[in-house]
Amino acid sequence: MKRRLVTGAYAAFILLGLGWAGWAALSTAGLETIAGGWLGPDATVTSVPRLGQLPWFALMIAVAFYAIWQAVAAQRGMLHRSLRPWVLAAVLCNALWVSFLERDRIGASLAFGIMLLAVLVRIVVMIANSQLLQQVDRWITRASFGLFTGWLSVIVLAEAVTFCAVSGADSSTLMFKGACALAVLLLALLLCAMSFKNPLGIYLNAGALWVISAIIVDRYTGHANSPAFATVLSVAAVLMYACLFSAVRTRIRALLARRDSQLPPSSQ
Repeated sequence: MKRRLVTGAYAAFILLGLGWAGWAALSTAGLETIAGGWLGPDATVTSVPRLGQLPWFALMIAVAFYAIWQAVAAQRGMLHRSLRPWVLAAVLCNALWVSFLERDRIGASLAFGIMLLAVLVRIVVMIANSQLLQQVDRWITRASFGLFTGWLSVIVLAEAVTFCAVSGADSSTLMFKGACALAVLLLALLLCAMSFKNPLGIYLNAGALWVISAIIVDRYTGHANSPAFATVLSVAAVLMYACLFSAVRTRIRALLARRDSQLPPSSQ
């Protein structure tokens, strides 16, 4: 009974935190009207267009579903018990990150965004080092936090660039754009390497690739287009796509081989 109350209260706190974040996101003015316009889709070369921002709502639904699902008696395993304080911290940082998206608070927003990313990385490491026995557990737990972490890594990088521009850096210089391109390229290479290290790397790659692809399209077609920057990001995206495809194919083969090895000899 006590365990049921704890898991129920935990799920309720998660849902309240996600509701707070959702309310803050819906009540905040458009990004192009806050932070002096520096968060608009064409403010800097790394500005994230609306298409790249949309997964946030789906990710919040995924985390909410995870919070409810892990409260089911059959899913109250050791991993999910150890994840609870970290997931609560992630939900709190997420709500504060969204709430501080205003010009005078962009520094605080970036700080909470970095904290959120650090907490999510910790969650990802814990999941990666654990044995997930059930197939549904692999899909829900890995997908919820893997996609969120990958997506957020590019979003936080873009917000850091915005903070530099707000702080006085000249975002129109070639050096500024080159540094941004290098940062995205290094992040892409890191995610490419992680795609093969652990099944969670596939989700990290996919989450980040969505945002990078949206930025590439916007840099080619947006008002503040930058074909050279988009070309560099296109190289990074091609590498990520290739690694993602190869990692998924390798993963499928491994799962099929494992399934065949578990079949009785008469059924093979």
